[in-house]
Amino acid sequence: MKLKLTVMLLLVAVSFGVPAAFAQEAQPTLPTPSTAQHPAMDMKSMQAQMDQMRTQMEQIQALMKDSMAKMASADEAMKTHMETQKDSMKSQMELQHAVINQLQNMADHMKMMMANRGGMMSGPMRNKTGPGAENR
Repeated sequence: MKLKLTVMLLLVAVSFGVPAAFAQEAQPTLPTPSTAQHPAMDMKSMQAQMDQMRTQMEQIQALMKDSMAKMASADEAMKTHMETQKDSMKSQMELQHAVINQLQNMADHMKMMMANRGGMMSGPMRNKTGPGAENR
């Protein structure tokens, strides 16, 4: 495994033009007598790193689940808000149409009243003013 990794690092280093000294530094170190004597230390540190990574992954997953739940809730609230806004605009538009219709009806009624009044005033009553004027 270490040999394959070393070969791959060297191939990458050569293909990208990395200096040979740097490529040699990138090679994994072979076990020295001091690390060979304590393989349990390496296993313990690797186990600790794995546990730490596992804990971090669990934290990330928990945060992602929480974020997804919050996003779903916010999305639902936004949809509800948009529907409420749509309904409000619809009722406002209906009210405006009703007001316009009422004003149009009032204008038509006033025109009719003015036409009737004009027709009533065209005869002999036009010269008379006020109540009881016909008695004069």
